[in-house]
Amino acid sequence: MRKHICIILFAALLLLCACQPTPEEPFVIGKDNEAMIEKAKETGVPTPTGESLYEMLGAPRTYTIDLKSETARVIVKGEARVVLPETDRLPLAYVQATRFSQEQVYAFFNALTAGKEMYDIPTATPKSVIEKRMQAEQDRLNELLTQGKGDEDGEVRARRETIRSLQQEYQNAPEEVALVRNDGTLQSYDINFMGKFHGTASGVYAISSPFEEKQCNFRVKNDADYADSGSYTFVDENGNVQDLTPESGSNLLYVRESGKMIGTWTSGNVLLDVTSESETGAAVQLPVGLTIEGHLSPETLLLSVTPAEARKQAETLITQCGVNDMTVDGVYLLTDRQPLSPDWVDADYLAEQRALPEHQAYAIRFLRKVTGVPVESYYGISQVKVDDSGYGPQWFYEVLEVDVDDAGIMTVCWTGPLKIESVITDQAALLPFSQIQEIFEKMMPVVYANYGVDSDFQIEVKEVRLCLWRIFDKDSYTRGILAPVWCFYGSLNGRRGMEFQPILILNAVDGSVIDPRNGY
Repeated sequence: MRKHICIILFAALLLLCACQPTPEEPFVIGKDNEAMIEKAKETGVPTPTGESLYEMLGAPRTYTIDLKSETARVIVKGEARVVLPETDRLPLAYVQATRFSQEQVYAFFNALTAGKEMYDIPTATPKSVIEKRMQAEQDRLNELLTQGKGDEDGEVRARRETIRSLQQEYQNAPEEVALVRNDGTLQSYDINFMGKFHGTASGVYAISSPFEEKQCNFRVKNDADYADSGSYTFVDENGNVQDLTPESGSNLLYVRESGKMIGTWTSGNVLLDVTSESETGAAVQLPVGLTIEGHLSPETLLLSVTPAEARKQAETLITQCGVNDMTVDGVYLLTDRQPLSPDWVDADYLAEQRALPEHQAYAIRFLRKVTGVPVESYYGISQVKVDDSGYGPQWFYEVLEVDVDDAGIMTVCWTGPLKIESVITDQAALLPFSQIQEIFEKMMPVVYANYGVDSDFQIEVKEVRLCLWRIFDKDSYTRGILAPVWCFYGSLNGRRGMEFQPILILNAVDGSVIDPRNGY
């Protein structure tokens, strides 16, 4: 469901560049970083006066909106809490994509895999392992045939094909395979795809228990030093146009047990925001009757560990690994149970899915802080435009998430680490909230106009946050600017799960709309 919401958001923001009516300045999307920097350096709001940032910007503690666009059939309502950083000024800074150092990698590797023997991925599979896999496939095939299923059944055909493939692999398989220990040392390797965007990169990929179904995985993939940065387009064997581009966004991933990743970065569903409980130590209370869309019975809490205990484990880990410039932004109760639409799934199948084992975990989301101000993140990329085609080098937004269940730390995912290059100004001049409010209320019917064609499109604003946002600098995909922005969060037509994706982002310096997909 979250992926669908992301698509809606992307499409909605792109409407600004398409056929929708364009409001007068400064409401249109634009990119003039030099002008924005000069404006940010102006003497203006806020000027430290000993007052709170709320008073300096004229921002309310709660933003109330009740707006309906008759022409666009867009309804925007809400009583949203307004969250401002505990400071009297916001900076503007240059930032670079960075790589994980060997020291960082060793720290995470040793902390997360302590007590486990880790190995390189084997280059071959021994005959004994292939035999076990063939037997397991044959057992399942026999079970299907006993049920009266024949070759017209898709699973029967798939099992037969798998057995044939394993038989071929068995012919050339060695009797034994020597395992190579892995201690987390980064290895350099070359990147070269058909002569395009070639270069060098570094990384490590270690697993425990090779050839077994359940494995611990530890992987680091650092950005490459590309010799070129052009995109490459080709037509594949099926006649589909494929666009390949260089990308920036180093990644560190730990999975305690392969196949179990339920974090917000992947496919997990958020049952509840438990950030408050993680701070107070209170027990989790699921709303009475809370049911995932498309399922039959209410959710129950399966975890014994509390949000506060899970948060403590995550904070201890990153402190132990030397990460001292990030802080907890939120804690969320997740489930691996997926929503299923009753429109295409019958009740019997729903009941069958409901009977499957469910796994829950707490996701602890960390954000970088610069001079005490959080750098908001986005689950995805920004992409340099090439001749307005939208295809070009990609830059992943920074995300650090630690998932914890009753057995301890389950996953760690850190993508797109940033390095502060220099502070342009430690006190950016910001527009008063009254102007931001005016721009927001004029832009919302424009952004979401196409979604109110057949019926009213309902948008509920739940939170407004002043923070920093990473934008492109001169079409670079490794260097950018951290700029103060207002992020508006909420739900679209009653859909949950928008806690991680703003429904609109406004530059706090010049009021322009920022499209996270374009990066500015």
